[in-house]
Amino acid sequence: MNNEKFGKLIIRARKEKNLTQKDLAKMLNVTDKAVSKWERGKSYPDISLLEPLSEALNISVVELLKGEKTDKKENEDLILNAIKLYKEETKRKLKKKRKNIFIASCIIFFVFLGIILLIWQMNKPKYSEDHVFTQFYIPNTGNIKGELDIEEFVSISPDFAIGANQYGYAVFINPDKAFARLLEDYQSGIDLIKKEFKLGSLTKNNFVSYEIYGAQVTTGTNEEKREARFISRVLDIYENSFSIDTIDRMMFYEHKN
Repeated sequence: MNNEKFGKLIIRARKEKNLTQKDLAKMLNVTDKAVSKWERGKSYPDISLLEPLSEALNISVVELLKGEKTDKKENEDLILNAIKLYKEETKRKLKKKRKNIFIASCIIFFVFLGIILLIWQMNKPKYSEDHVFTQFYIPNTGNIKGELDIEEFVSISPDFAIGANQYGYAVFINPDKAFARLLEDYQSGIDLIKKEFKLGSLTKNNFVSYEIYGAQVTTGTNEEKREARFISRVLDIYENSFSIDTIDRMMFYEHKN
């Protein structure tokens, strides 16, 4: 393909069709600058544009490639088939490339998600095996600490059933159920503590602040303040299921944020 002959052919054919460079560019979905470069012999159109270019200028693909008009139509079908195959191959490669990009994106996403979950799991407070329920809570017996009225908590909900750990401190027999019951039945008190002391939502990661401030509320209705103080008492027991190191780390995290 001769640069100069190719460019002159396009110019002549375009003008015969009374088309401007912008008109031709619009028909081919390219810029008029691209058309200008073709006509000046500075560049060639992509092979996929040869067929639509030939149709727009009403000249054959063979003539485009030769850079001159001819009466001979030989090899036209062969060239068109070659262009068709090129388009199909380009489309296939593009589809494969997009598929690979999608797969890579999914892998990156799930790796990132896995890292986030791993970090979350590592920082998630875990109940200490040394602080789980191991004995009944009966005041003034054995190594039991304090004189907690466990019947009061059970009468409110069986989920607040209390036992003692090996050190004699009161713990909930099922701390997960106790915490879930607190979230479900004492939202008014939780909201009061959250609002008055500007805390984040109550979770197992930040319950220490609610435990401390629940007994210090001064706003809200009498019922809301009663709930807030009960929340503090529940969390005081809930805390005994964790090791001191875990509580210290949680308090440091709360203070840092």
